[in-house]
Amino acid sequence: MQLALLQPKPFVPMPSGSVHYVAALQNKTGELEALRNASEQTWSRLTPLLHIVGRQLQPPEFRSANISEWVRKLGEAVGTHPFFLDLLRLDPSHPVTTTKGPVPLLERIYWATRRRSLNVVPVVTVGHSTSAHFTLVRSITETDGRGVALRYPIRTLALEASKQQAYLNSVLDAVGTDVGAADLLIDLAYLDPDVDVRAEDLGPAIAGALAVGSWRNVVVFGTSIPSMMSCVPEGTMGTLPRTEWEIWQALRSVGLSRVPAYGDYAIQHPRPPHDVGGGGTMRANIRYTIEDGTLVARGRGPVRQEGNEQYIGLCQELIARAEFAGAGYTWGDGLIDGCARGQEEPGAQNVWRGAGTSHHLRFVTDQLDRLSGAA
Repeated sequence: MQLALLQPKPFVPMPSGSVHYVAALQNKTGELEALRNASEQTWSRLTPLLHIVGRQLQPPEFRSANISEWVRKLGEAVGTHPFFLDLLRLDPSHPVTTTKGPVPLLERIYWATRRRSLNVVPVVTVGHSTSAHFTLVRSITETDGRGVALRYPIRTLALEASKQQAYLNSVLDAVGTDVGAADLLIDLAYLDPDVDVRAEDLGPAIAGALAVGSWRNVVVFGTSIPSMMSCVPEGTMGTLPRTEWEIWQALRSVGLSRVPAYGDYAIQHPRPPHDVGGGGTMRANIRYTIEDGTLVARGRGPVRQEGNEQYIGLCQELIARAEFAGAGYTWGDGLIDGCARGQEEPGAQNVWRGAGTSHHLRFVTDQLDRLSGAA
């Protein structure tokens, strides 16, 4: 009698389905440190969408050692946990020098992820990725067998319902992946407070995308964090709305055939900081997520002039708030509390980017836990 061959289990990047959380993060030191210090409880509902961010001025060819270092840092942050991977300010086809000659950047990145056994899903962007990008991702999916994620900028790629399904199917064909092995990442990007974005208006477009078939996962994500914090006066603490959270909760009640999972850009604007200004004029600030908003404690004067010591006062203001979750809540909360009490050195802005991200990841997954329990 011949035994049936065992079929490999399908890859599952988001085990909690619609009550899972996708955090779109950049490979900045602070955000990777937040992931590295996340608890297993947080990881149980978290799948990051990580962006490798390139410099604005690219070398003619990257060195393979650079790519290995990028991937090493990602691996130390995520371990064996699954994640989506995208590029910012980087051409997937940009040449990388190897001993066997130049190879495309994306090919070399995934060569490095395999050496570290990382559970990574490649991302392509609908309406933006080139045919060369599709070809590279098709090869990656055939080799790794983890499917693909389609990033869908649904607000800027205004397609009619009939054309929308055909277009998404054409992208799936280009990357050689069936809809059942593909994740749909609906990117609302920055939600400007002066632009009214409502769940009932998004509903029909999302419904059209859902009609393509049984996507492996569907996520809606965006952010209310502006590129610069000038909306909060210097030397004060302000509150920004979490419009992305409000929209996602409203989407659960608009009659979609499937409730998308929640995602956001944590406490950052979608574009890298040095893409959006600031530089030497940046003011110290700490961002702290609360139930329906983000507290922003903002310092006075440029950090270069005032120094990092002003973070001590900002931390003291935060721990005095009723919304402060306590030093033991996350690694980031411990940093805030320790700095306020003189037990931690006030680091540069990247430290507080990490502290705020650390708190945010736990806070959002706790919110989803409560929703799951109430369901």
